[in-house]
Amino acid sequence: MKTNLLNISGVQVLSKENQRQISGQALVIGDISKCGCSCSGSVTGPAYCQRIMVCPQVYTCNHI
Repeated sequence: MKTNLLNISGVQVLSKENQRQISGQALVIGDISKCGCSCSGSVTGPAYCQRIMVCPQVYTCNHI
């Protein structure tokens, strides 16, 4: 696999030092505090929540 990637123009192997210098974070559009999971395991909140998080397939809520 590594050999195939190196055949792509512009691709190079990064040294450990180069890898340490890379910084950044995922771009989140919106307020992730509005995202959550329903008792059925579906993502709740605005539409962007479905792009940035997943919920467990089996999730139960305590109903009192």
